[in-house]
Amino acid sequence: MKKAATLTIAAALIASVSLAGCVPASNAQLGSTTGAVLGGVLGNQVGKGNGKVAATIAGTIIGSAIGGQIGAQWDAYDQQNVNNAVYTGQPKAWQNPNNGYSYTATPGNVYQSTYQGYNTECRPVTVAARLPNGQYQNIQMNACRDGSGVWRQVS
Repeated sequence: MKKAATLTIAAALIASVSLAGCVPASNAQLGSTTGAVLGGVLGNQVGKGNGKVAATIAGTIIGSAIGGQIGAQWDAYDQQNVNNAVYTGQPKAWQNPNNGYSYTATPGNVYQSTYQGYNTECRPVTVAARLPNGQYQNIQMNACRDGSGVWRQVS
């Protein structure tokens, strides 16, 4: 039974990691996956006898939930700073204290476009990211005003 449970957990982790490579993961997804692995390992260490499998499963679920919440906060922090640049039309630089990445969001000039079926203002935004290892990555996106005048990221 113990060997079967270990193989099942290993297969689930391998499948999760393999599938994660298919699309870029958000910080929430990475946090959830990391939390699930750490929670499962901790649960396995704490559980005794027949309860070891249950403790491993519980640790995986709890770790996934906590890790996902932490990752989602990082996403929200970065998104808030991008939104600030879009609303003001001014470049905005920040460093995410949780992951060490440095960013600069530079909004472009406003142009007229069709968004959600009506003519509205849009603007391009370039986000330059400096990763902790010194590498740079540029992210191109667009934002448009919705029907209530709120800027929304559209790509």
